[in-house]
Amino acid sequence: MLKAESPDRFRADFSKVKRKGALWKGGWWNVFEPRGAVVVDAWAIGQAVTTAMVTCPFKSATGQPQVWNEYRVFLARADHDRLRPVEASLQKDLGPMLYEELVRIEAVTVGALTVRLLVDDADELEPGRGVVHARHVPDAEAAAPGAGEITVRLDKLRPAPGLSAGGPGTVPVGAALLRAPSGEVVLRSGVRHVLGRAHPDAGADHVAIPGAGPRINRRQAGVRVDGEHVEVSREPGDSNPVSVGGAALAPGQSVREKLPVEIMLSGGEMKLTVVRA
Repeated sequence: MLKAESPDRFRADFSKVKRKGALWKGGWWNVFEPRGAVVVDAWAIGQAVTTAMVTCPFKSATGQPQVWNEYRVFLARADHDRLRPVEASLQKDLGPMLYEELVRIEAVTVGALTVRLLVDDADELEPGRGVVHARHVPDAEAAAPGAGEITVRLDKLRPAPGLSAGGPGTVPVGAALLRAPSGEVVLRSGVRHVLGRAHPDAGADHVAIPGAGPRINRRQAGVRVDGEHVEVSREPGDSNPVSVGGAALAPGQSVREKLPVEIMLSGGEMKLTVVRA
């Protein structure tokens, strides 16, 4: 859906966005367009930004991708006008999508990740088309939005600590691996991690489970690796079910098992395995 015009400038064709169904999976964008019309919505904007994000060639000193943190997306006026009434939903729904992509590629940024949706004042863009300009902006969080701009600012984004521990290609001494269907995460020894789906307001103890969907809580299970053992707990309150080795845990309950350990979340929705790294 993107065609690079330069290393940090892309042409977007939103008609080529891959969709799982007529509605975005979040369910809030319930708009019926005439047959053949191109819908430019939160899903389309997110796909354009994440596609551009992974092409960034920069690396940090630890070897992690250092992706652009400001994305200016120029749209036809008609497309921009359709997004204006759902600006608050854009802020809420784009955050988890972009955060999960940062976690997936183990990326860092030089400042707050910001998406600016702007009108093509020259009227050169047809509806359903766009232009994405990407750049590193350390003080993006301090920049005031321009007149008529729709701004999505994600100040709290940061890679999950388990993913970035020690940098790519290294594993801390005594660490374990959390294996999920969509990838694996390093769990440092002696640190209690809280497992859940990716979200932009995650605490310092949070580890995003690769591929976790909406049936997985933001904070569902705690894990602490200690030598050849791991302590697994279910978060207190109304968190979804957690089972260890086939035995269900009550809210707030913990169990200590020898590695490897199999953890089942949300009644079989997702199986995790903790193994020695």
